[in-house]
Amino acid sequence: MATTIEAVAVVAGGLLRQRSGRKLADAAAAACLDRAGLTGDDVDLLINTGLYHDRNLGEPALAALIQSDIDANPQDPHPGGHGTFSFDIANGACGMLTGLRVADGFLRAGTIRHAVIVASDANPGRRMAPDFPFAPAGAAIVCGWHEGPAGLAGFRFGSRPADSDLFRALVGFEHGRNRLRIEQHPDFADRAAPWAAKVAAGLLADSQLTPSDIDLVVANPLTAEFLDSLPAHLGVPRDRMVTADTTTPVHTAGLAVALHEAWQDGRLDNASNVLLVSAGAGLTVAAALYRPSVP
Repeated sequence: MATTIEAVAVVAGGLLRQRSGRKLADAAAAACLDRAGLTGDDVDLLINTGLYHDRNLGEPALAALIQSDIDANPQDPHPGGHGTFSFDIANGACGMLTGLRVADGFLRAGTIRHAVIVASDANPGRRMAPDFPFAPAGAAIVCGWHEGPAGLAGFRFGSRPADSDLFRALVGFEHGRNRLRIEQHPDFADRAAPWAAKVAAGLLADSQLTPSDIDLVVANPLTAEFLDSLPAHLGVPRDRMVTADTTTPVHTAGLAVALHEAWQDGRLDNASNVLLVSAGAGLTVAAALYRPSVP
């Protein structure tokens, strides 16, 4: 028995929702539930891993607002029923994998049946994020607990504080408002890739696997610099990396965007061992092994 991914959905920003991370998250979560054949009332756990809140608001947790928007058990829990537990996780590009790890713990404990992990990237608006570098997008993953050996098979996380200045998202009070500034060093991808590979190698060793056993790599950041640098350090051929057509990169939604790409083109269904890996601010790395099927 293991945690399995039941559906993935991605929503690109448009004229009506481009400026709202909340609306992008709402749309992605609703679309993902629909693909999984579920409704809002089936959601036991909702985790928001996006960082960018409309107008840079810190409270309330965006997850609680998303829960209300998608009508996920808005009423108080009552005897014979259940509510939806929702909260935010802030771990940047590694947020989606962190959310999956938390959801996996709840599912293994048997306290929930379905979890939604959602993230969105959008300019907070009102000139609160000068030169915001990410494309507006929302993405969601629905996961559940199923019989059989397929599913999430392990996680590993690592950090390298000495490289914490490579990527930073900072909110400070400037000229009477909270202003978001994102700083990324030109060498971030080249320096993050070997650290990501080291953490991933530890994960593979835990499962007694080698890089040759990996059929597919789903990575975030979804940038050419990171995706070009990572294979050599991982020891996995470049053609096993998932790429997506993102002229302007996404950030917290990136892992789900890549996962959705693999799902759509059939590569996910045809893989036995999938490596999920992300690298972000901190420098922080997260990796997970996923088995869509077992030979």
